This record gives sequence, C-alpha cells and structure tokens, in this order.
Amino acid sequence: MNERLITLYGRPGCELCDRSEALVRALIDARGSGHTLRLVNIEDDPRLHAQLLEQIPVLEVAGRRLPLALGSQQIARHLELS
Repeated sequence: MNERLITLYGRPGCELCDRSEALVRALIDARGSGHTLRLVNIEDDPRLHAQLLEQIPVLEVAGRRLPLALGSQQIARHLELS
C-alpha cells in the first residue's frame, strides 16, 4: 500500500489547528490506513500566511483542500477516497 499524504496548514497557538491535528491523527491511527500527516506552519511562508490566515486550519487530502467545517465523519470519508 502506498502512503497517502495529508497536509494540515495551521500556525502555533491556534486551538482549532491543534484540535484538527488530534482528530486527524486519531482517524489515521484508528484506520491504520497508510496515511501520513504533514504539518505546515503558514507563518513560515508569507504567501501561505496571506492566503490561508483567515481559513486555518486547512486540511489538504489528495491535493484537495477541505473546508474547516468538516467533522470527523466527513474527514474519514475523504481519507477513504484518497
């Protein structure tokens, strides 16, 4: 099975980002699905900071950015499709 990359865009001190990270890690662990989580601090890239600051946390699965309002069931469904 190939590893599938999930990217979480956020920044330090963002409580929603921390919650999203915990949720995604729990889903990955529960599924044993071969997904890998990569964290990207938007403060390290001025372009990403300007583009995503009002939207974080932003989750990207299989090249598709997902809206913040997704719950664990919707995220799980995206992990199945990726």
